[in-house]
Amino acid sequence: MINDWSNIPDQACLAEGESQIWSAWLDKEDPNAFWGFLSDDERLRSRRFRDSRSADRFTISRGILRTLLAGYLSSRPGQMVFSYGTYGKPELTGDLHGKLKFNISHSGNLAIFAIANGLDVGVDIEEIHAMSDLEGTAAMILSADELIEFKLLPTDRKLERFFTIWTCKEAILKAFGSGFNGPVQDVLTTFCQSKPMEDGQNDISENKQLTLFTPAEGFKGAMALLNPLSKENNHDQ
Repeated sequence: MINDWSNIPDQACLAEGESQIWSAWLDKEDPNAFWGFLSDDERLRSRRFRDSRSADRFTISRGILRTLLAGYLSSRPGQMVFSYGTYGKPELTGDLHGKLKFNISHSGNLAIFAIANGLDVGVDIEEIHAMSDLEGTAAMILSADELIEFKLLPTDRKLERFFTIWTCKEAILKAFGSGFNGPVQDVLTTFCQSKPMEDGQNDISENKQLTLFTPAEGFKGAMALLNPLSKENNHDQ
């Protein structure tokens, strides 16, 4: 994980089968520095936000993404052309379309950019925060086995455990291209049950890998990498 997107070298390298995670504090950046990189449709999306902070964060995150991709492709940020999947996941298209895949997640002021070569990628971060109905929300997201385990945890461990599992599930579903439109309760059933969930890489099947990480104090994060062939299989683990 690289803790500052601005540390990208003039010509970044990423071998096939490798991935990198970049982070950025959006409110520390100037949106005007990135506005010129955006496409017409991205500028329109930015203008549609009701508050200026959300608009600025969108502009900055898209500008950083374009800068990162341009570094890997020896191109210019404004030349990146995106297409969008059924559920809105962007990917490179046009002359620069190839094996380079990417995904973005942000929670508040913090944004994470995952870049992978030859692998489908999904990333999610969440800032840990109190929830008014933690048990009820857990029941909607966790599988039956996960929920049994969750209810047996001490009260002071439940909140962190919930956000850890949440990021794992969303990262995998985003790698498949569906996000939380997919079968949330069915994802990671075996992996999450009765196993420690600590920062580091975990092989959850032959073609699927999950990396748990702490992007900043008070946050949880997960990145899923999938062999494109694994999309033909069921989401269940």
